[in-house]
Amino acid sequence: MSEVEVNSQDEKQAPEAASEEKQTVDSVPYARFKELVDEKNTMKAELSAIRNSITDEKESRKIKDLEAKGEYDTVVSGLNSKLEVATKKAEAFDSYNAARRETLLAKLPEDDRAIYEDMNLEKLEVHVERTIFNKKSVETGKPGSSKVDPKRIGEVEPKERLKNWGNILDNYRSN
Repeated sequence: MSEVEVNSQDEKQAPEAASEEKQTVDSVPYARFKELVDEKNTMKAELSAIRNSITDEKESRKIKDLEAKGEYDTVVSGLNSKLEVATKKAEAFDSYNAARRETLLAKLPEDDRAIYEDMNLEKLEVHVERTIFNKKSVETGKPGSSKVDPKRIGEVEPKERLKNWGNILDNYRSN
């Protein structure tokens, strides 16, 4: 019987050893994984650079061919259309920046507007956000109490009177 028990224990351990071997074969060390991912990313960057250079070369060849044929009008019209599109985009961007700057400067006090009007737009946005955030400070007072409208004691309900008794006394003391 002891031989049967020994064999059954060996059989139980054998599948575990096989599964461990399978896991080590299928798993990839992180360093190798990272290396492959970095290599893939560099290959993508190189491919996009090559594609951009090919399109630039095609365009320059096309322009040279048209110039050689004496078709300057088509070259000039193509370049003018590209220039018009770029000009429209630039004007839209400039108008957006000007409107955004005016909006941000309007949030500042008039005294500070002259100081900050030449500031970079990104820095101005951060400054205005910080300025507005600092103005929204918590009202100082006694912890756990709230401000009460200055009413006469007879106008306040009894529950509200008990809840805000300290504030009611402060209101009468200040008057």
